[in-house]
Amino acid sequence: MKKRILIFSILFLLALSLSAIAAKPTIAIVVDNAIGDRGFTDMAYLGIQNAAKDFGIKYKMFECHINPSIYYDTLRAAASHYDVIFADPGYFFDKELAKVMKEYPDKTYIYIDGVSKLPGIVSVVFKQNEGAFLAGALAAMLTTKTCLKMINPEKIVGFVGGADWPVIRDYQVGFEQGVRYVDPSVKVIARYAGTHYDPAKGKETAYMVFKDGADVIFQAAGPTGLGILEAAKSYKFYAIGVDTDQGYLQPGYIVSSMLKRVDTAVYDIVRDAVNGKLEKGSVHTFNVRNKGIGLADNKYFMDTVPAGVYLKMLEIQKKVANGEIEVESYLK
Repeated sequence: MKKRILIFSILFLLALSLSAIAAKPTIAIVVDNAIGDRGFTDMAYLGIQNAAKDFGIKYKMFECHINPSIYYDTLRAAASHYDVIFADPGYFFDKELAKVMKEYPDKTYIYIDGVSKLPGIVSVVFKQNEGAFLAGALAAMLTTKTCLKMINPEKIVGFVGGADWPVIRDYQVGFEQGVRYVDPSVKVIARYAGTHYDPAKGKETAYMVFKDGADVIFQAAGPTGLGILEAAKSYKFYAIGVDTDQGYLQPGYIVSSMLKRVDTAVYDIVRDAVNGKLEKGSVHTFNVRNKGIGLADNKYFMDTVPAGVYLKMLEIQKKVANGEIEVESYLK
């Protein structure tokens, strides 16, 4: 009798355990680009890998390879097989999301990098203007440090955007305010490559900004930005990368990168979904205060930036985090 009870208890506990495993949501991340973009997609991939390791969830990356003609079919395939679907970045999938959400209304949809107008969708917002402000402050301080090998006597810095989208304008607004905060006499030259997917165009645009006197250039241009970083090495200026820590791409020329922690966002959203705490229609904001936005202070940063600049940057970052500095935004 006792043996039967023991066996029954073991089977019952095993059933509960299997039920708990089955209850975990499955995750799909649909990206406009592909793994290996050294930016947004790679950050999302890192986040889901970390989440899978910690929470034991099943996931799949759906890559669109910059092909809008497959956005709908890819999203639909993800929604037909997975419980939680990320659209990364969401603004590339607006029309397709509206259709797929009607077909699969019981699924949970995550809109990365903006607030969606679609009802019930979970929005993930990044305060890129705050990170760009830090990049501008750093650029303004560096352009006056003529002791650095690539700094010229002029007080000129540059901003190069990719496509002329509102979110990229938000980077520019924050960057220019950061420059003004440190030194209003520093000139900012801003240009747009006109595309997010052409490194050669990025390099060409960066050269024009460099030729006009900029010795520190901040890029917010997606894959186009890889050409801007290449230009830093070719033409000898300091670059500031974006989204992920890009210092390793052109060592010695990328002084820092503005971090947009898509990996943290993906991880946090998955954690909430696993714990049953993810509410449809909720908005999740990542900023300097909660370390969803920041600047990379890797070895390239520490090797290049004078100690005084580093300490000043820590002070400015603290002021942005606590709200003492209110950063302007292009997005209303």
